[in-house]
Parts: sequence; C-alpha cells; structure tokens
Amino acid sequence: MPRVALFIVILLIIAVAVYFPKFRRTLGVMFVLVMGAIGVIIWQDTQEQELEFERVSVSQAQLSQMQSRPGLNARSFVLSGRIQNLAKDYTILSFMLQATLKDCHDGACDIVGQENTMIPLTIPAGQSRDFLVTIPFPVVPVVTGDAAWEYHIKNIRAR
Repeated sequence: MPRVALFIVILLIIAVAVYFPKFRRTLGVMFVLVMGAIGVIIWQDTQEQELEFERVSVSQAQLSQMQSRPGLNARSFVLSGRIQNLAKDYTILSFMLQATLKDCHDGACDIVGQENTMIPLTIPAGQSRDFLVTIPFPVVPVVTGDAAWEYHIKNIRAR
C-alpha cells in the first residue's frame, strides 16, 4: 500500500511539473536538496562505521581459556575460549580472531595453517563472554610433530 501511495505522489509531481513551468525550478531545487541530504546521511554512516573499528584497541580485549579440537571434517577446527572487554565506555560488537596452527619439532615451529574469522559477539564494557567458532582451512594442515596454536585479535568493532 505505501508503494502505491508513493507512486501516485511521484506521478502527481511529474504532472504538476509538466503543466506548471514555474514549478519545475522549485522541483529541481527540491531534488538537489534531497540528493544532498542523502549524500550527507551516507557520508555520516560511513564515518560512523570507520569509528566503530577505532573505539576499542586490541589491547583492551583479552583472550583466555582458548582450546581447539578437530571439526567435522579434516579441514576445520573448532575453537573455544573467553574474551574480556577491558574498555570502560564501549560495547564490543564483533572481533576478528586470527588462529595460527604451528608444527613444532625440537623447539622449532613452522606455520602450517593460519586463518582469520570474524566473530559476532556482544560484550558490554567490563564484561566477558564465552565463544565457540568453527574455522575452516582451505587445505588440510598436516602436523607431524607437536601442534601449537596461537591466537591474536586483529581488530575490534565497538559502539
């Protein structure tokens, strides 16, 4: 129903513009103003999205109790852990986790797999949340020695 009403209003505006030439100038000015307002709204939204990644630094979040286990297929692993939001003013909305699988022999480690995954999780200021995520690897990581995992937070989105 609202679409039909909008269509009728647009047809009326076009009809008035055809029959009343003085209205064309007013219509043109209104069109430019509306387009300018839409441009400002889009620009502000873009600025807000950029700020979301700057509000909480990676040093203001802490990972703990990290564990990994094989997933449902040979190319995936299930990671679980807890993340704590140390920021005082902002709520974390999501974070990018980098998981690195290393193959270690006699103290020397080689990276055999490394993937990033975005984890959507709302964590209010000063609180912690548990998470569980499956990370697929593009190829099957082969570990012949001892497997060692490293986890890093790459970026945080917060409001």
